[in-house]
Amino acid sequence: MKKSIAGQVGIAVIAAMLGGCASSPSQTDATQDSGFLRDYSNLPPGRSVRTWVSPKLTPANYNAILLDPLVFYPEPRPNPQVSAEALQQILAYSNETLKRSLGQRFRVVDRPGPGVLRLRAAFTSVAAQGEGLKPYQYVPMAFVATMALRSATGTPQEAYVVIEVEGTDSVTGELLGQRVRVGTGERLAKVADQKVITLDTIKPLLDELANGAFPELSQYVRPK
Repeated sequence: MKKSIAGQVGIAVIAAMLGGCASSPSQTDATQDSGFLRDYSNLPPGRSVRTWVSPKLTPANYNAILLDPLVFYPEPRPNPQVSAEALQQILAYSNETLKRSLGQRFRVVDRPGPGVLRLRAAFTSVAAQGEGLKPYQYVPMAFVATMALRSATGTPQEAYVVIEVEGTDSVTGELLGQRVRVGTGERLAKVADQKVITLDTIKPLLDELANGAFPELSQYVRPK
C-alpha cells in the first residue's frame, strides 16, 4: 500500500497491499505459510501473489489507517553480517518513513475508531534458489542478504522475500483483507556485497522499495 520507508530487509512488507518488489515466478502455497496471518483459508492458490479482500473494504466504509509496526516474523537472529542493532534501526527507519509516506495520501491515526482500517504486516521468510540449494529453502530473516550471495560455484543465487499483510476493522477486529506476496531479491545483491549490513548501507534500497508500496490502497480506503 512508499517513498522513504521500509527496506530490503524491511519494506517489501508493507508493500503488500502493496507492490514494491517484483514478483517471482514461483508458486506460493500453504507449505510456505508462516502463521503470521490469522487464517490462510481465504487465500486462493496462486503464483507470486495470493490476495483476498472483503467486499466490505471500500472507500465508502473506510477513511483512515491505523498502522501497526512492521515486524520480522519470526524474530530474526543477528549474525556477523547483520547485527541486532542494525535490525532494530532498519525496522525503526522503515516504520517511521512508511507512516510518514502513508500520511501523505491517507489519514493515519494512532487509535482504533469507526472507519479505520488496521494494517499489520511482516517479512516472514526468505527463499533461496541456486546451485546446492533447493527451491524455497527457508532461512531466518536475519540471513536475507546472505541469500543474494553467489553459491560456492560462483553461480548467482536468486533470492525471494515473502511478505504477509493483514487488514482488519480497528473496532470490531473483522478480517477485511490479506495478502501473501513473494518478491524477488534482485536488489539484495548490491547490499549483500557488503560484509556488514547497516542502516546507512540499506537506506537507498529501503527508499527505492518504499516508492512502490501500497499502490492499490486507494481502491479500498478513501484518500485525503
